[in-house]
Amino acid sequence: MSKLYQKLERIVSEKRISNNLYIRHAYSRNVSSNLQGVPDLVIRPKSTEEISEVLKIANEENIPVIPRGGGDCEFGGSKPIGDTGIVLDTKSMNSILNLDEENLIVTVEAGISWGKLNEYLCHYGLYTGCLGPGSGMTSSIGGGISHHSVGGGGCAKYGACTNQLVSLEVVLPTGEIIETGSQANRYSKIPFNRFGNGPDLAGLFCGDNGLYGIKAKVSLQVFPKPEFANYKTFLMPRKSLEISAQIMNEIRQKGIDIYDAMYFMDLVVSLGIQYGLFPMWEHLKRKRGIIFYTIEANSEVELDEKTKQLDNIFLNKKAEEFGSEISEGNIAKWHYEEQGHWLIAHNLWGLVPGFDPVDAECKVPINAYPKIMRDLDQWDLEHSEDMQKILEITGMRPVTGSGPIIMVKDNNVELTCGFSSFTSYYNGEKHTIIDEINIKLWKSLLERLVKHGAMFYMQGDILSRLMVDIGGYQKEFYELMKAIKNVIDPNHILSRGKYNF
Repeated sequence: MSKLYQKLERIVSEKRISNNLYIRHAYSRNVSSNLQGVPDLVIRPKSTEEISEVLKIANEENIPVIPRGGGDCEFGGSKPIGDTGIVLDTKSMNSILNLDEENLIVTVEAGISWGKLNEYLCHYGLYTGCLGPGSGMTSSIGGGISHHSVGGGGCAKYGACTNQLVSLEVVLPTGEIIETGSQANRYSKIPFNRFGNGPDLAGLFCGDNGLYGIKAKVSLQVFPKPEFANYKTFLMPRKSLEISAQIMNEIRQKGIDIYDAMYFMDLVVSLGIQYGLFPMWEHLKRKRGIIFYTIEANSEVELDEKTKQLDNIFLNKKAEEFGSEISEGNIAKWHYEEQGHWLIAHNLWGLVPGFDPVDAECKVPINAYPKIMRDLDQWDLEHSEDMQKILEITGMRPVTGSGPIIMVKDNNVELTCGFSSFTSYYNGEKHTIIDEINIKLWKSLLERLVKHGAMFYMQGDILSRLMVDIGGYQKEFYELMKAIKNVIDPNHILSRGKYNF
């Protein structure tokens, strides 16, 4: 047993550290099966102080540390770049520390999942607003903050989950512990405000993809869940891609307070019906795009008024309303009432056995997404030769497109786009060429979206480095990121290799 292992074992006990080969390989991947990095060991601290001690030892030994929450990142964000380092799993830090019902703020350990937190809050008639990432049942609060995550539900009204952040307790890469927001005042008894006492240092750790610190405790605003809600689903007319964008733009331009809106492209609808994913739509004669909205209100009068305004927008665009029940096609009811929030974002993944996502999800302006999706069709045609090679091995060609296009705060949408492909292990054999093609196509697609001006909130392994390699960052912006990294993490211990640091 190495001296490093013995030092770390004294911090967390033998039950929460492992260098077992099977454990290490279990932590070598995230959602993506195209990226792998096997750590030297895995450790699961249970407190801020334990995280601090682990990082101090990592600096002494010059070994990288990779923080991991739920492990749901699609870009290889919570596994090592290469076979090295310590994966620091925060899932043992999953307690709810305090619910301040008077000030509507909850404080939790960063390893707790969005699903567990919202299950707890529902007993008090509360929720977190944005319910976290699309994979929120298992995604950690700390990971959501690290990614500016959206997709779990409520994003049209509340935006990314970082919008509701009040304060953080963060362990810096060298082991120092800081608090942000109101808690930067040493005399503050409770977290109550993110802004003040100087610069918004919490923002440094929002969307940092695990680069600048390990989140240990998080305080979030919570919100009373309104008593009234309505949800409707519509079948789109022809040219549904363009018309869906017009509908979403008009909702924003008229200032209607909407909880969620999602558009399913024609391809998603037809493939989903073909493979039995959408039984409520099997009766459709026209397999066109489908769109839904959800609204909340504090009174029936308010609800009726919002419903009238939205219905006018949808019906004026020749959209056809489904019945009110799930069995009649109203997927919006399932999404809101049946916990569909976290089950809908990536609905084509796993549709075919062995078919895995090669993800490129991003945020773009509402009025930009029809052009971008048309260009992804063109990108697909340009790479037919590579895709044909996968077809010849597997009998099925990769599928390019987007899952639901999700309305988020301001005039933005989240494109859950990318392509689905097979992994290299197919039909009992290893086909290395499939991995090579997938990575080549992945980088090409990401670069295409970068040049459309898309904003990526998850960056992880592949995209953080690609952005630098292709000159996607404004030079001065990247140099400032590097300067901050060098000051607070002089040995580049934390998430070594991301952004080419």
